[in-house]
Amino acid sequence: LYSTIVQELLVQHHLIKFGAKFEYDKVYALGFLSVYDGIMESFPGDNQGEILEAFCGALGTDLAQLRRDAEEVEQWASSCDGASSVSADASGSPLQQELSQYASSFESRKKVYNKFFGVGMFRVLELAKCTDPASLESFATSLNVPLTRVTSDLATYKGMLTKMTKAKELMQEIIEEQRKKSEQRAAEKAQASASNGELPNGGAAAST
Repeated sequence: LYSTIVQELLVQHHLIKFGAKFEYDKVYALGFLSVYDGIMESFPGDNQGEILEAFCGALGTDLAQLRRDAEEVEQWASSCDGASSVSADASGSPLQQELSQYASSFESRKKVYNKFFGVGMFRVLELAKCTDPASLESFATSLNVPLTRVTSDLATYKGMLTKMTKAKELMQEIIEEQRKKSEQRAAEKAQASASNGELPNGGAAAST
């Protein structure tokens, strides 16, 4: 289950990162880690970190930088006071000024939008507690990114998480069903042994 979706994510990420006009940025970092963490949230075992390191290594990506930049955006977004402060602004806070640089690059087509950037935008709005459609439209406009692409990518992201949740529920049901069948087989075997006059320790019942 996880192998398939992680490989699909790796292919998508490769196509984005090595695109001709790809430029790394902090919103993209937050978006990618949000997607990865969302997928791997219930991964069995404790080696999610090792898998992520291998994933980033395959793409030549600095995981430590991803984490630092994502945390910076999270802290900023959490401190925002409403939708009006969640925007690209050349005269605003340091991060708003950085967002303004992204907006200029998008407008001049030196930089292209990607789905991880869109998910990162949504996470910013979530942390700022303003996920209404008007706030998303305002944020997209300030960044000069296509709202239709953003909403489409968010729908895909949410659908993927829903699909993973349902798949995990199905997997759990299968495991539970197998457990019940194993218990039933064990009970039937014990009953058959008893009806054949065998004692639990393998001896024979006393004759009457």
